[in-house]
Amino acid sequence: MSAIDDDKKLLAPLLDRLSNAGNHSGQRSSHQVLKQLRESVRHDLEHLFNTRYRRLSAHPQHPHLHASLIDYGLPDISTINLSESKSRQLFCRDVETAILTFEPRIRSVKVSSEQGVNANDPTICFRIEAKLHANPATETIIFDSALNPVDHNINLTEIG
Repeated sequence: MSAIDDDKKLLAPLLDRLSNAGNHSGQRSSHQVLKQLRESVRHDLEHLFNTRYRRLSAHPQHPHLHASLIDYGLPDISTINLSESKSRQLFCRDVETAILTFEPRIRSVKVSSEQGVNANDPTICFRIEAKLHANPATETIIFDSALNPVDHNINLTEIG
């Protein structure tokens, strides 16, 4: 974890601070705030990954449409053959793009998948390594993710 000066307190996101305004019992430590921030990012990413959008061709008059709520989420996974290495690589790029577009607390991200698919357990596993911007520090955050091939839900678990 990065060192934080005493005069630079780690702050929870504004929405989290406002929604918990009446629930605080004293001042929370930077460690508690960071833990809450990491859990909030995990929850929001899980929501992002389990939302599907319909791919529409880009309209030339609206070049920023791809970064709007119309494209929030991931493409329909049921149409992708994730048993192929190339398809998994493209899926990882889609995940990276979605994170960088819709999760402003993450500044850089790398998504990788396992090389093969286990015939006994067809769950597709991939790892997300990212830099979490936690004012005033930057944290490395790593998630292991599992895509259930039956219901296409993605679960995230933080490593470390």
